[in-house]
Amino acid sequence: MSSPTPALLSPALRNTSLALLAAGAAVSLSACGLVNALLGTGNAMDVEVGDCFNEEEMFAVPGGENEEVSDIPLIDCAEPHNAEFFYAEDLPDGDFPGDTSVSKLAEEICEGSAFDDFLGENVTESDIFIGSLQPTVETWDLLGDREILCYAVVDGDPVTGSLGVANP
Repeated sequence: MSSPTPALLSPALRNTSLALLAAGAAVSLSACGLVNALLGTGNAMDVEVGDCFNEEEMFAVPGGENEEVSDIPLIDCAEPHNAEFFYAEDLPDGDFPGDTSVSKLAEEICEGSAFDDFLGENVTESDIFIGSLQPTVETWDLLGDREILCYAVVDGDPVTGSLGVANP
């Protein structure tokens, strides 16, 4: 798998290791997230398209930027924020395709027509960056998690309201 174009990565993700970049610069749900989901703590399994947050706050919770995320500090989109979940797609049932394959699929899904439809322009023409949450083998097997959840991130000053053109 080729590394994603650095210009497409959010500022927080640009600072991660090369291994994370090679894996698609995607944030994964983990066994830690699985434990939190099963115990009723953490919300990573419950976030939805349209939810807003600050990406750096997501990486500041336990797990951090170089690890998996189990809790996303969501905020009202009317408040200043820099990130919004804009698209969700379930992968087909079957055996877990592997972390590399899931990361590549997440990159293709999030940078494709879903982004174009959300923002009204192609990802290569945009100043908005992309990230994703995706299943791990643990969440796939134990929770039936198949969801790729894409989010958009602005660099610089926070925004209020939706980042998308369809929901200003």
